[in-house]
Amino acid sequence: MLYNNLDLRGREIFELTSNLEDSYSILTVRDFGRAWRRRTARIILKKSVVSEVELENITHQIWETSGQDVDEMITVFYLPGMDTNSVAYSFGSCMKDGVARVSYR
Repeated sequence: MLYNNLDLRGREIFELTSNLEDSYSILTVRDFGRAWRRRTARIILKKSVVSEVELENITHQIWETSGQDVDEMITVFYLPGMDTNSVAYSFGSCMKDGVARVSYR
């Protein structure tokens, strides 16, 4: 099911309630930091063409399921076939406010 909503910046976002889990695999999850607690999840995407909205939705979903106990949930995205020990395709972040942000430029 696909339905739309507005994020805090007034942009229309689409939330995927099915098939989102099938679009990625989590490689590792690592916690770090003491004063500012962060959790990083390294993600391999299962398709090579993804939108910014899809990356935001994945970041938000991971934050909802396993990131609300830290100050910041960080997602590091890799496209299929990329060397995961090298440069990432994109980075996502979701803090306690629940707003997912993505950077890949």
